[in-house]
Amino acid sequence: MTATGRPAEPGLGTCPPTADLAAPHRRPAGRIAPEPGPVHDLRLVDLDALTRAQEDAWATAYRRYGTRLQQSPGYARAVRAAGQRVVVALAPLGIVAFTREGEVLTAVGGDEPVLTEHGHAERLAHLVTSVRRATGASVYLPLVDAAHAGACARAGCTTWRRPPNSLIDWSRDGADLWGRALERGTSQLRRKRRLVERDGLTVRPGQSGAHAFAHVLAVDDRSWKAEHGQSMRLRGGQDALYGRLVGTGEITAAILFDGERPVAFRLDARVNDRLTCLKWSYDETYRRYSPGLHLLTEGLRQEWAGRGVRTVDLHGSPDTLKNLLYSERVPRADVWCGVAEPGALRARERAALDAQVTRAHQAGKGLRHAFG
Repeated sequence: MTATGRPAEPGLGTCPPTADLAAPHRRPAGRIAPEPGPVHDLRLVDLDALTRAQEDAWATAYRRYGTRLQQSPGYARAVRAAGQRVVVALAPLGIVAFTREGEVLTAVGGDEPVLTEHGHAERLAHLVTSVRRATGASVYLPLVDAAHAGACARAGCTTWRRPPNSLIDWSRDGADLWGRALERGTSQLRRKRRLVERDGLTVRPGQSGAHAFAHVLAVDDRSWKAEHGQSMRLRGGQDALYGRLVGTGEITAAILFDGERPVAFRLDARVNDRLTCLKWSYDETYRRYSPGLHLLTEGLRQEWAGRGVRTVDLHGSPDTLKNLLYSERVPRADVWCGVAEPGALRARERAALDAQVTRAHQAGKGLRHAFG
């Protein structure tokens, strides 16, 4: 068991086969989940139609209970600015924001998408099933913490396994981070660190505003992601989403510079004692420096040591870099509540993507190899 009481993940190189990623979780034979009760006073409001009182209540709940940026009204506003319709489910037991496309409502955040008191996984199940009944639309929750997915499965939703999320225990302010990377990596890590120091690359932490995001985009446009169609400009409005978040200071950018040339970035969201590294990338011509590793070791310590962070969330599936750094991996699943056929199609699409990423990961290759 881990320090947080969650089951420990297998060690590196011992991950179980993932061919059955899309298999739905089934309830044990002979047990029938009770029909979930209604959520009283549920209101479904288009984000653009929220009253000032409703948004203030949401902001107050976020300050009190928030653990992820995606639970906030600011993040929902950024999603709306990126061109998506956003609908908000407001109820006494919690708040969830969804994007709406046709007859599918998709939660804007994963892990714990419902904004409520921590540890009440069943509240998400009640909200999801009530939203389904109230709208007739299918409800999709991608990459939900397994405890929340389990509560939804008991309420009659379909779930399927997804790759786990990677976390770093920051209780020692990252003092153990570089040692863990060296234990799991090779002697090349020391050489790359010396290379950064020798050539005078420097990190400027905590950057926000339009100028900072211009540096971020300049790096992303010169990354491997741009070549493979995975950059922010090429992925359905991500440049507008992150541009608004950095521009308003909802998130900050740590930027690695070579003189005045930005060569790598890391985007951070701090919510209470949890720091989420939402995204990072680097200029392909600086690949030999392993700038992502530098930003997630020395860069993280430089900015966040001694500032009350307890957990660093690496925000995504295992890869070669996260393998060097993580302390714990948290199981996740997708949840579908609604019409079966489009749900099965969604499961097959996600399973194909996960298998593609997993093959590269298990071969010891970086994420770029999963996309061509």
